[in-house]
Amino acid sequence: MDLEFERVRDFLILHYVATTRDDSAFWNHVRTMPIPDSLAEKLDLFRKRGRTVRYDHGLFLPPSWIAVMLGQRILPEQYDARIEHIGEADIASYLSHIRTQITDTVAKMDSHADYLAANGMTSTAA
Repeated sequence: MDLEFERVRDFLILHYVATTRDDSAFWNHVRTMPIPDSLAEKLDLFRKRGRTVRYDHGLFLPPSWIAVMLGQRILPEQYDARIEHIGEADIASYLSHIRTQITDTVAKMDSHADYLAANGMTSTAA
């Protein structure tokens, strides 16, 4: 349980230390405050190679970490060299598989208007 609390803590602190806001004493403090070693390691790993710490269970998994870091303009300095051991055909096949999954999922979903109507709401968009 302690480990899970630490992961949640790190994820929440990430939002504050990664901000570029400097319009108040609060934002200046949280942006520059000391951070836990576990978060420093996660930030360093992402900044150096674009990698995230992976674990099987947790409230915030890699896509969430990546979204916050990229959204806060934390960018990797280099790519992960392991990608060089994967052929272009394999990468293209994998991306095609992802595209197919997304297309299939979207095809099964209601349109926005149908969803709103089914849930007793109306669309205000023109």
